[in-house]
Amino acid sequence: MDERQLVALMLTDMVGYSRLSQVDEARALRLLEEHNQGIRDSVQAHGGRAIKGTGDGFLVEFPSALQAVSCAVDIQRRFHDRNRGVEETERFEVRIGLHLGDVVRRDGDVFGDGVNITARIEPLAGPGGISTSAALRDQVWNKIKQPFVSLGPQKLKNLEAPIEVFRVVLPWSEAGQAPAAKVDRTRLAVLPLGNVSPDPDDEYFADGMTEELIYTLSKVPGLKVIAQTSVMGYKGNAKPVREIARELSVGAVLEGSVRKAGERLRITVQLIDAASEEHLWAGRYDRELADVFEIQSEIAQNVAGELKGVLVAGATQRPTESLDAYKEYLKGRQFWARRTKTSLYKALEHFEAAVGADPGFAKAYSGLADTYTVMGNHGIESPSAVHPKARKAVEEALRLDPSLAEAHASLGILLLESDRNVAKAEEELRHAIELNPNYAQAYHWLGLVYDFGNRETEAKEAMERALELDPLAHITHIAYADMLLESEDAELAKAHLLRARDLEPDFPGVAAGLAWAEMVLWNWCGAEDALEIGLHRNPNNTAALGVKVHLSFVLGDRSAARATLEKAEGIDPDSPDIWTQRGLFEYQIGRTDEAVRWLERVVEAHPEDVFSAIRIANCYVLAGKFAEARRWMEKAESRPEAAFSKLRLILDTFWGVLAAREGRQEDVERSLAAVGAARSNPRRHCGAALILISAGRTEEAFAELEQAMAIHDPWLVELPAEPLVDPIRSHPRLQQMLEVMGLGCVVSTPR
Repeated sequence: MDERQLVALMLTDMVGYSRLSQVDEARALRLLEEHNQGIRDSVQAHGGRAIKGTGDGFLVEFPSALQAVSCAVDIQRRFHDRNRGVEETERFEVRIGLHLGDVVRRDGDVFGDGVNITARIEPLAGPGGISTSAALRDQVWNKIKQPFVSLGPQKLKNLEAPIEVFRVVLPWSEAGQAPAAKVDRTRLAVLPLGNVSPDPDDEYFADGMTEELIYTLSKVPGLKVIAQTSVMGYKGNAKPVREIARELSVGAVLEGSVRKAGERLRITVQLIDAASEEHLWAGRYDRELADVFEIQSEIAQNVAGELKGVLVAGATQRPTESLDAYKEYLKGRQFWARRTKTSLYKALEHFEAAVGADPGFAKAYSGLADTYTVMGNHGIESPSAVHPKARKAVEEALRLDPSLAEAHASLGILLLESDRNVAKAEEELRHAIELNPNYAQAYHWLGLVYDFGNRETEAKEAMERALELDPLAHITHIAYADMLLESEDAELAKAHLLRARDLEPDFPGVAAGLAWAEMVLWNWCGAEDALEIGLHRNPNNTAALGVKVHLSFVLGDRSAARATLEKAEGIDPDSPDIWTQRGLFEYQIGRTDEAVRWLERVVEAHPEDVFSAIRIANCYVLAGKFAEARRWMEKAESRPEAAFSKLRLILDTFWGVLAAREGRQEDVERSLAAVGAARSNPRRHCGAALILISAGRTEEAFAELEQAMAIHDPWLVELPAEPLVDPIRSHPRLQQMLEVMGLGCVVSTPR
């Protein structure tokens, strides 16, 4: 039976294959196989399905337009990067056409106007290019970074009316590079200064000079300076200045070298126009080592003087008189930026050493505060243990230097994480940005404040500004992705997580986050692949193992879930995150007493953990111990964050579940109204469904679940393993929904 459906289609074609096969058949076949494998890998990674091969290309379908165009860009990027590293005779190029249209399914193939239009659009792409119909472009133009250029209405063969066709402007194409010439020179990147000292151990000094130049220049009114975490990725990199400038979207680049011999120091720097690669200015500084801070200020003012329309800042205050303290601080910031458990402990050591060398060094206290706050936020230490230390450090930083932007930002994020004082946190972070408009981390944390307060648009704007200033900061890509996963934009979240994996492939949370994004998109194979890649790099990645436990359970393989959980417990038996995973597993298989035991351990270690308190309440609901459930819900309700929308919806949901189980119909209606009022929260439909299932209102529950399916509600990823769904688990409508998600196998899974 024929089935009609709206899908995103992609048609690829290997340019010049027929001609090549006539000249050198063996080489043509070898290149074709490499081409085929590259496209298959990208299609699988982006959730597509190859319908059929076309000899030297593929017809592929995707569930969304964004997945299709993301895959097309990825394919062209792969082959572009490949071609740069091989001889000209070994290169090949691909044309790609994209369209969003109706198809008719028949015997595993697709037919219809949608296929015909895609086939007519594809040749317009040109070698190495991507062409799209207006229908597809209209769905994604504001969701990807690549711009579109209209080719105008095109009269296509066998089509009555012309259709407008667009070309995707790829960054490395001639059209993609042209705008770089228009980037304002006041948008500047300071590349890592090279260490040409006789002693390789002096490399820290070159890195420190880079950091301090960035800091000094970022305080110059009118300059937009790329953050250190992004430019340090170019250390030792031989890329041309023009290419680096394009990747960072800057109009000018400062590069140079440092030579240290004994107590003598020579710094050579040059300012380069990114578009023309013309040298705008150069300087050489021979100084005694003790004068390093004056040198930084002098260089910064000379560079600023060469940038037209920019005011020159006054003399920069020395951050410390102690070079030992300065060196330790720089090392601390480098370790802190990586955000792993090991690197944070190393950062702590260096910041403490900096404070020990100079107790009046304000920036070092700010570094201490940031490290303690992040340790608490990432679960490395108990927040109740480290937040007081962070507060003490930031208060000292502000006492020493009330105008230090970093210190105000440190206080802002601490006020959010420790006190949940959103208004005061916003005030401090805004003040930090006023003091240093180029401090990317302040924008990152301000985005978290806005997100916590359900100010979605402002949160995204702040995160995008942070990435504009620090485009290679893996932690900001991850934080933004977490935000996007909760705002019906899982495709864009996935793109940021893939970028984070490119930047820091060994960061523990990347594989876990990427797998979760794939699950929200119902791309279960993609989730397995993301975890496999992460665990191949680090078999002891407990974050990835934790997500693998859930994925195995959802896919119906409880024994694999248990084995993975036991492996994680063997790696880190004292981790509250692993205790949480064990508690969830016991809850999901119906062993509520065991679940409570594990989750109470989590709350004992982290009293501020609201979600564990809610999970314990759920265990008591399942066990019919409603008074205990209410006690734990009240404990969760007493936390300051309970007033804010994202947690508010979870609380309203489970208050409603408890009311339904107790037969309190008026309270059920109040909870449903509260959940339904959270219109910007995509979890509202699953939340309402859980209440309605508990109240025995099956038809209404399915109406909510259908709404959840339509928007890929992120809570759907958890419902197949949720015991509260058991009353409708054998219902044919749930069977059908889970089959659409690719999860039909879990419907009859016994507890």
